[in-house]
Amino acid sequence: MIGILDLDICNLKSVSSAVYNLGFDVRLLKNNDKEKLNDITHIIIPGVGSFSNISEQFFKNREFNFKLNQYVKSGKLLLGICLGMQFLATEGYENGINKGLNFFDGKVDLMKINNKKEYSLPHIGWNEIQIKKKHKIFKNISNGSNFYFVHSYKMNLNSKDNIFAETNHSINFPSIVINENVVGFQFHPEKSSKNGLKILENFLKLKS
Repeated sequence: MIGILDLDICNLKSVSSAVYNLGFDVRLLKNNDKEKLNDITHIIIPGVGSFSNISEQFFKNREFNFKLNQYVKSGKLLLGICLGMQFLATEGYENGINKGLNFFDGKVDLMKINNKKEYSLPHIGWNEIQIKKKHKIFKNISNGSNFYFVHSYKMNLNSKDNIFAETNHSINFPSIVINENVVGFQFHPEKSSKNGLKILENFLKLKS
């Protein structure tokens, strides 16, 4: 069973439809559904909005945060998409300093664009990923494959060990991060056509 975290701030339809169309059962999870984690094998945190908002909504229930950490420590899979990936970091600097889930040691702040005539924010549209490390997540995904991005903030990790792919938009930024059973996609796989559905399927087939 695939759980998709519903914090009332994201459009879940495209993510849940993509997962369902790939042949997996889907359950929407509220942050008071701590008991429902027992039969969930993979959790997806989608993201649309601000870091401050997702942090505020998530930490309204501290017990769910404890249960989610237990879930991850048990080896089950967790995926963050776009803002959901950024929320996996220690803290974010959008609208002040806001607490993240701390599955990746780092912070999230505004991207610095070196050439505003050629590049702008938000970073919207198709862009390539450059694969840095081998992983099962890249099965049938070629280096230089295109995915769809919509964001202005990026994850800054204190160690590059967890960066498995980067993308360039004036500067390089992490587009795929992995820490054992926790995965982050800065792009939207559900909006990235064939490549997006394939990499999402690869995640959903990972075993704990």
